Amino acid sequence: MSAMRTVSQEAVTNNRASIAWLRCKDAFASFLGWYLEKSKAPARLKEFEFVDPETNETIYLSTGLRYSVLHIRGKRLFFDRVSGVLDGTCTSLQERVSNGLELRD
Repeated sequence: MSAMRTVSQEAVTNNRASIAWLRCKDAFASFLGWYLEKSKAPARLKEFEFVDPETNETIYLSTGLRYSVLHIRGKRLFFDRVSGVLDGTCTSLQERVSNGLELRD
């Protein structure tokens, strides 16, 4: 019986240490997020692509040296990489041509 108690005591001790470590990591991540938000530090963005399963529409983010570009429904939104400010928008050439043809008909 004493061998079982030591094993269970070790499991509880290891579990408590793991919980304490996870709480410390969570508190540090929260503090770091708060600090970055208050100091208005730019966010680090990674390129991604998302396909909406209901509409089969693709939304993706591409990054360059000066801009992060969000592509939604043929429209491109340009954000400054450092400040995060919206710098401008653009529609795709195909959409502009098709809209022009519709207006002429």
